[in-house]
Order: sequence, then structure tokens, then C-alpha cells
Amino acid sequence: MKNIKINALASIMVNILNIVFPLITNPYLTRILSKSNYSYFNTANTWASFVIPLAAFGIYNYGIRSISKVKDDKDQINYVFSKLFYISVITSVSITACYFVFISVGTNIENLKILYYILGIQALFQFLNIEWMNEAYENYTFILYKTLFIRVAMLVSIFAFVKTEDDIIPYAIIMTATTIFNYLLSFLWIKKEVSFVKIEIKELISSTKALTTMLLLANANMLYTLLDRMFITKGPDENYISYYTIASSIVMLIASVLSGAINVSLPRLGYYLGKKDYKSYENLVNQGASLFYFLIIPTSIGIMILGTYATVIYSSEKYLEAGIVTSIFAIRTIIWAIELILGKQIIFINDFENKLTSFYFIGGGVNIALNSILYFNNIFKPEYYIGTTIIAEGIVVLLEVLFINKHKLVSLKTIFTTMYKYSLVSLGFIPIYYLFKYIFNINSYTINLNMLIMVCSVIASCGLYYLITLFILKDKTLHYAVNIVKGKLKRN
Repeated sequence: MKNIKINALASIMVNILNIVFPLITNPYLTRILSKSNYSYFNTANTWASFVIPLAAFGIYNYGIRSISKVKDDKDQINYVFSKLFYISVITSVSITACYFVFISVGTNIENLKILYYILGIQALFQFLNIEWMNEAYENYTFILYKTLFIRVAMLVSIFAFVKTEDDIIPYAIIMTATTIFNYLLSFLWIKKEVSFVKIEIKELISSTKALTTMLLLANANMLYTLLDRMFITKGPDENYISYYTIASSIVMLIASVLSGAINVSLPRLGYYLGKKDYKSYENLVNQGASLFYFLIIPTSIGIMILGTYATVIYSSEKYLEAGIVTSIFAIRTIIWAIELILGKQIIFINDFENKLTSFYFIGGGVNIALNSILYFNNIFKPEYYIGTTIIAEGIVVLLEVLFINKHKLVSLKTIFTTMYKYSLVSLGFIPIYYLFKYIFNINSYTINLNMLIMVCSVIASCGLYYLITLFILKDKTLHYAVNIVKGKLKRN
């Protein structure tokens, strides 16, 4: 069994790469590309983001769980891999064909139609996306090196071929080509570990029910943020979708890095449950949740406070209107973090995916209803749609809490106690922000040295305040992290 600490470190490094490179490219793109072309890309990408998961057919998460449970049986591994691969080929081709037929009559804007086609090609190659095998095998070191290579290639290509406000087509080609190449590298790597075996048609068909459930489960985001974006694209202002996308990029890029250590624990959690080692399972859940909240809650509240400043620094002053969207999105991220722990690490891993899916659909139904009310009242500002998502996901969290307590899957006391503590401490960021805003006399969002120094001062002061306060409170997670650092320094 591979070292979970090394896995966690590699996964965190992967996620760091996934945030560092967009932090380089996205500010460049928002400044180079025209607002209309950037909006066209975000519109096309929204609809491609709807189709690609359909082509993937829920295989990713289902595959991780299935392979994790049979890692000691080579024949079973080959069987599961082959079955899921064959199904993926069928779904990738069929879904892409339907999508191309649909978009052929979907718009009269030529640039937008071309973008639909280019980005949609990613759906056709979903059968090569077998990263779930690498995750199940805990090949996080390979994933790290591969991601570094792909990101560097993407970065070089963007700077080489995207130089004017009209270079949106080259950008779309780069994004699609590097994505497909990433899939191909993963496939070639894992092919050394597995072999294709013959699978009967009836066995493929029998798996579709479970995969359909997993499809709905794994892509519940379609009923939330993606659904929000789809509604917004129908509004009269083409820039609204860019405001939503920019806000989402800022917040979720950071959140994805912090969730890395959580995601790598899934195979290990599945292993503990398979061995009926419930004590180790619950301890790992509590440790993961504490670490996650320790990082995500202060980050979210910090972004909420500095939302507009973060937006103009990230995307330029021409996207100033996205500032309020960023702040509200940061609030939503806290709800997302709670649901990630409850849904993925407790309910899903305990094989209650059907129940979890029903919760998602209840929340999704609420979101659709609220979004429809906004739509029919001609309200398309993105901040309202994020608000509907917060309400809907809050309902999902409530249902999950009730279910976990009813079935006594784990005790939630530690999870929520740590969340409340980090939230209360982080609220101290608010007076710190206003103090520095007063000291530096900041009354606008113009990017200048004075504003940048103020933002950096707020971040540094809030970070120092947070660590000192938790040290005084003798926070276990902080002390654990400090001891790890001390141990590393002693060895060096």
C-alpha cells in the first residue's frame, strides 16, 4: 500500500499546478481577448461542460470505488476496467453525435458555433479519460508529473498563439488538444497495468443501471452551478456569463487546491470499510474534515471580504461588476465544503449513493424552481443565481445530516465543532480589513501600488491573526501541522 502522506502531497501539488497556471493564463486572457469573444467562449464552454459528463457516464467515481475494492485481484481489475472502458466508448460516441446534431441548429453566430464544435470534441474522447484507474492505484506521483507537462505545454501554446482580442478560436483549440493529450497519456500509462478481456453484451447492459445512478450522483453540479450558468447564457447581457465564470474561477481554483488532501483519502476510506475497520475510517474522516475546514473556511471568508479587489487584480477593471459575484460565491463555497465531507466521504463511500442522489435531486429541484422564477421575471444577474444555489445546497446539507444521524454512520460532533470554531475565528478578518482600508485610504478599486499593498497587508495580518488565535486555543490541527514541520526540519 502506497504512503498516504506522499499521495496527499502529490495530490496537493497537482491541485497547486491546476491553480497556478490558470492564475497566469486567465488574467492574460481576460486582458487580451475582447469581452464579447471571452463571453462566447464561456457560453460554449458552459454547454460543453454539460455534455462531457454525460459522455463520461459516471464512470470516474464508480471506477475508483470498484477498483479500490478489488486491488488485490488482477483478474477482477481487468474485468472491471474492460467493462467500464467498453461502456465509455459507446457513451462517448453516442452523446457526442447527439450534441453535434443539436448545436448544428442551435445558433447563428458563426464564432460561437465553431467554439461549440471545438470544445465538444472533448466529449468524443472521454473513453480515454481513465484517470480513475490512476487514482484507484494511487498513482499520484505520475499524475503530478503528467499534469506539470500538460500545463507547461498549455501555457506556452497560449502565449504563442493567443495574441489579439480575436484569437478565441486558437485558444479553444489549445484547450481541447491539451485535454485530449492528457487523456491519452493517462491511458498509455495505465495500459501497462491492465489487460482487456472479453465482456458479454448482457454484462455491459446490466451495469448501466448502477452507472446511470452514478452519472446523476457524480454530476449533480448540473443542477447547481452549471444550471445557473445555462440560465445566465439566455440573458440579454452576454457579459453576465463571464462575470459568473470569473468569480467561479477565482473561488473554486483555490478551493480545489485545498480539497486535494480530502480527495486522496477516498480510496483509503473505501479500504477501511472493506476491512470493516470502522474506527480507522471514522478517525480518517474527522482528521480530513478538520484539516479541510482549517484551510477552506478562512480562505472563503477572506475572499468574501476582498472579493472585488481579487476580481480586478485577476481579470482587470473591465470586469469590476464581477466583484460582488466573487464575494457571494465565496459564501457558497463554505456550504460546498460541508456537503463534500458529508456526501462524498460519509454517505457515498458507505454505498448509499442512491439516497445521496435523491438528496441532490431534491436540492436541484429547488434550484430549478428558484432559477425559473428569476428567469420568468427577466432577472439574469449572476449573484441572484448563486443565491438560489446556496439555498438549494443548504437543503441538501440538512437532509444529509438527518440521514447520517438516523443511520449512525459516524458521529458529526467533531466535524461541526471544528467548523464552528474556524468560522468564528475567521470572522475577525472583517475588522482587520476595514482597519487597513482606513489606514491606506482606499476608496476605489483602481489597481495601483497603494491598493496592492493594502490587499497584501490584509492577507498577511489575517493569516497571522488566525494562526496566533488558534495557537492560543490549542487547536489540534494547527499543532499537528506544526509538529510535522518541526519533524521535517530536524531530519534536514
